[in-house]
Formats: sequence, C-alpha cells, structure tokens
Amino acid sequence: AAQKDKVAEKISWPLVFAVFVDAAVDGLLVGLAFTASVGTGWCMSIATCIEMGFLGLSFCASVRNMTTSKLKQVVFVLGPSLVLAVFGILGDIIGTAMQSNPAVFVGFISFAIVALMFLVTQELLVESRETAGESIIVNSCLFVGMLLGILLGAVLS
Repeated sequence: AAQKDKVAEKISWPLVFAVFVDAAVDGLLVGLAFTASVGTGWCMSIATCIEMGFLGLSFCASVRNMTTSKLKQVVFVLGPSLVLAVFGILGDIIGTAMQSNPAVFVGFISFAIVALMFLVTQELLVESRETAGESIIVNSCLFVGMLLGILLGAVLS
C-alpha cells in the first residue's frame, strides 16, 4: 500500500506547467480579442471554453492519478481557471493601453493569430493524424470544427 501511495503522489510538473501556460496564453488572447472587437472577443471566449473544457476533463483525470491529496487536486484543477481569468484581464489592460500605438497593438494581435494557427497546424493536425491515422471521420470533424469557428466569427462580428 505504501508503494501505491508513493506512485500516486508523483506530480507531473511538466504537465501542470503546460496546462497553466496554456491557460495564461488563452486568457491573454481572449483579453486582446475583446480589445480588438467585442464580436471577436466572444468568438475567442466560446472557442476557449470548448478547448478548456476538454483540456480540463483530461487534466482532472491526470491530476487524480498524480496525487491522492484533495487539497492538491483542488489547487491544480482550479489554478488554470484563475490563471485564465487573471491573464484575460491583463490582456484587456494591455490591449487597451496599446490601442494608442497601432503598430504595437497590431503586433500583439498578429502574435495571437500566429499562436493560434501554430497550435492548430502543428499540434492538433499532427496529433489527429497520429491518433486517428487516416480516419476520414476524425479528420473531417477537425475541419468542420474550424469551419464552425470561422462561421461563428462571421456571425458575431
């Protein structure tokens, strides 16, 4: 039993760090998006809710396997939500301050777009191919999801 508890308390710090960084970047991008336009902000918020929902489910399962401490589980699971909110506010503050300097503001927005496109093309497409292989259903769902995101952006703008 002691050996099982010892294994159960092995924290995957790279995973925890990655989830917290993802939440920070997502929050920053949502805040910047709201500064650019309300419709874009809502579109980013909805997309981020969906993404963080799936990430949260898998992260919660991982945290349950990493530690038996309820306090650690609560801190690890609530942490990304708080980080997302704080960095969302920070993104809005930065975006508002940068609107007086259009070149810097466009630079921040450009970074946000490139970060999202990198994530989609480098991570999601590659992972989709590795996980599903040549499955037409999984590949189609990925592109249908992207199309729905574009349409949602058009409707909200």
